[in-house]
Amino acid sequence: MTLAIQTRDLQTETQPRPQAADAGGDPAAGQRWVLRAAGGVLLITGWAIISFVGGPVVSAVVFAALATYAYLAAATSRRTSVDDEKRLRMELLVHNMELEKLASKDDLTQLYNRRYFTERLERELKTAEGFGRPVSVLLIDIDDMKEINAKHGQRIGDKVLTEFGRFLLSQTRASDLPARIDGDCFAVILPDTADDGADIMIERLTAALPGKAMYDDGTMTIEVSVSLGVAGYPWSSQTLDEILREAELATDANRAGKGASVRLDEGQAVPAIFRKAIDGEVSE
Repeated sequence: MTLAIQTRDLQTETQPRPQAADAGGDPAAGQRWVLRAAGGVLLITGWAIISFVGGPVVSAVVFAALATYAYLAAATSRRTSVDDEKRLRMELLVHNMELEKLASKDDLTQLYNRRYFTERLERELKTAEGFGRPVSVLLIDIDDMKEINAKHGQRIGDKVLTEFGRFLLSQTRASDLPARIDGDCFAVILPDTADDGADIMIERLTAALPGKAMYDDGTMTIEVSVSLGVAGYPWSSQTLDEILREAELATDANRAGKGASVRLDEGQAVPAIFRKAIDGEVSE
């Protein structure tokens, strides 16, 4: 996908720009045109003065004027070239940033994709470890997405995913990073957020989701439920793989708990999202 975008953009850049062809549309080109015209007028005038008037004094004045013009023209041309180079560098920087943005976004939901999510989580974990700050990761699976696609078709299923991406973006903070990491699986990085802050985010999502239509064409409304899992540094795990694994376990257990009892094999870690509930039951 990236190669196709770069090829198309390069083809676009090779096409002539209307403004560049028109000196009036490009200030730098217009300035160069004025300098050339003024230089031609000075040369013709100086040649005429020397030819018809002559004399060493007059010739010296003419040559001094031409030399002064040549110096000013060279300085102006140099400054214009530097300005053009800065402008082109800035355009290239913006162009590369746009390409990088396209490569990091999910085509359907316009949230960040899995690759960028993983890279960003690695950076957040390094920052959290270096400064002693917490970071949490929330995984969200849309329940029964296969049934929605089978019953209503892929097109409507895509609209449900797109609307859920908008919903997730509306419920997160500016510092959070929501992403779509798989077909019906979303994730949110919560910087500077410990387990209690992650619980607040889960409560916010579960309170806002019921009654929220992910598709509504006037004749049919589709709502969804989700399975949630959360983990984080340093309150549940220490590495990226461990955090994602624990969050996945919590999501699976949350999904299984909706229709069946949750069974954890002996020695298997209890997902962090259920630890408080288990501790509360034991204390009671």
